[in-house]
Amino acid sequence: MKRRADAPIDGVLLDLYGTLVPAGPRASPAPHLGEVARILGVDTLRFENDWMQSNDQRMLGQLGSLEDTMATLAERQGVRPTPERIRRATEIRLAFCRSTLDACDPVLPGLDALRKAGLRLAVVSDCSGETARLWTSSRLGQRIQTTVFSCVEGVFKPDPRMYRRALQKLDLPADRCAFVGDGGSRELTGATAIGLAAYLFRFPGDEGHPEARYDPDTGWSGPMLKDLEDLLSMDR
Repeated sequence: MKRRADAPIDGVLLDLYGTLVPAGPRASPAPHLGEVARILGVDTLRFENDWMQSNDQRMLGQLGSLEDTMATLAERQGVRPTPERIRRATEIRLAFCRSTLDACDPVLPGLDALRKAGLRLAVVSDCSGETARLWTSSRLGQRIQTTVFSCVEGVFKPDPRMYRRALQKLDLPADRCAFVGDGGSRELTGATAIGLAAYLFRFPGDEGHPEARYDPDTGWSGPMLKDLEDLLSMDR
């Protein structure tokens, strides 16, 4: 698809979880954490609870590497796993995260259309270090020009520094860019607050799972996208 001569934007900032890949449930821990706990030699229920409770710390990069995180949470139970156990536990966690990033098939045609139209793309995501670690080897990482991850920046959306960092990396002003997200973390209103056009888009199949979104933009009355490619014909 050729880009329209009067296309209203030059760049797109995209949320990741719930937008380009499934968000997943927030109400309960992922099943793989039980296997991680078993390998580390800790109590499963307590480990799962500690994992969930440490969500903000992990997503702000405050617990160090994934290996450091595994060791820290185990030590909270008085257990010091061997390096081999930490390695095995880390591999299980990374495999789970990789499977989530690999579930991006439904959005790839839209991303490819945006790239073919000449738009610069950035992902702006609240995420833990696993995502950053796996990103460059993922299909999304091979399509998207740059990233702004909370675990690297040390702040969450809707902090304006997240969006401004992405604009800086794209070398574009806010009034020439759009933000696309599923509405978690009040990211849509955060984007409009700094002058970005914001569009609600939810990963196909995630539309009916509001529990997957933390601190969402409730009652969003702004524009919505059915497909990412629709951005090429939207009026700003």
